[in-house]
Amino acid sequence: MIYNVPMNRTNVEEIKARLPIEDVIGSYLKLEKAGKSMKAKCPFHQEKTASFFVSPDRGGYYCFGCGAKGDIFSFVEQFEGLDFKGALNVLAEKAGVQLIFDQKADSEKDKLFQIMEDAAKYFQGELAKSPEASEYVKKRGLAEKTQAEFRIGFAPEGWRNLYGHLRAKNWPNDLIEQAGLAKKAEDNTGNYYDRFRGRVMFPISDSSGRVIAFSGRILKDDGQSAKYLNSPDTPLFDKSGVLFGLDKAKSYIRRLDYSILVEGQMDLVMSHQAGVKNTVAASGTALTDIELNKAGAINNLGLLRRLSGNMIIAFDSDEAGRKAAMRAAGIALSLGMDVKIADIQGGKDPAELVMADPENWKNVLRSAKPVVEFELNNVLKEVTEPRKVPKALRDRVFSFIA
Repeated sequence: MIYNVPMNRTNVEEIKARLPIEDVIGSYLKLEKAGKSMKAKCPFHQEKTASFFVSPDRGGYYCFGCGAKGDIFSFVEQFEGLDFKGALNVLAEKAGVQLIFDQKADSEKDKLFQIMEDAAKYFQGELAKSPEASEYVKKRGLAEKTQAEFRIGFAPEGWRNLYGHLRAKNWPNDLIEQAGLAKKAEDNTGNYYDRFRGRVMFPISDSSGRVIAFSGRILKDDGQSAKYLNSPDTPLFDKSGVLFGLDKAKSYIRRLDYSILVEGQMDLVMSHQAGVKNTVAASGTALTDIELNKAGAINNLGLLRRLSGNMIIAFDSDEAGRKAAMRAAGIALSLGMDVKIADIQGGKDPAELVMADPENWKNVLRSAKPVVEFELNNVLKEVTEPRKVPKALRDRVFSFIA
């Protein structure tokens, strides 16, 4: 996608001419004929009877239940939680239309997207320059093609590497800080320093593929720094609004009618490398049982449910991973999803399984069990005193049944 081109009404009309509304919405929802129109259950509110109608003749849609209406652009905006330019990117790619935006007309938000893109390119270049970081990702099993696909990079040691690079591109201090890439020193000197230093960098993108945040894995563990460091909430990044890898996984989730939720970036990237491309990761994000945030935008699991109501959770096999998996399962169930748990044994995580044998990872997913059955089996296996079983069932199983 090219960003430095004037976007005009002609682009919009050309995309509409190439993409019939029934094809666009039909790639998200199962549509049925209803006279000259088509109908489906509305994705924007819970309903048992279809009240969402698509009119091919008019190029629009309308829901008689919640009042949602619009064209292909507003549908993609609302369904995927994007702004207009994000929806434009998604649909232009589908239509094969090359977009060019006029930078003179860019808003502050547009400039933040450009800064994040510049940062992603910088980190990618630094990975190629660092033998140590390159060796690390190679040892973790990442093929060069995968590194390029996920735009994995490296933030070198030093206090102002990225900051200096962005300043040389004439980006102002306040926007660099707003993007979550630099922090202002607390010594009243007015100096800024890089948020990410000495870390392997994973760009987090919105549903249209634009970089909105980063998650950095420390390269040399000094015993003091966090293993993973994520971008703070910014005007582009709401932790509850995105899942790592969703931009690449969404079409596979729709087609296969289920998603796989893993914990870490490396789990996600290795799963995709193994061909399991309907995988997304919770790392760097926050799961919530509220479908919409305060601004009315779709939250991450809410969007996942719109793509498919079926999910497999495959978190690490340690105690912390199990607890996180059961919490995620509870949230997904509360949103009306059908949830299974993949039983990863032996203290391993999905990335290690893929590296050892990709087929073993696929077998673990095939044998995933519904969350109630999974936890019931755990209780009966772990609680050996019969008198303690009822309490364990109440504490660990009944909430999922409810």
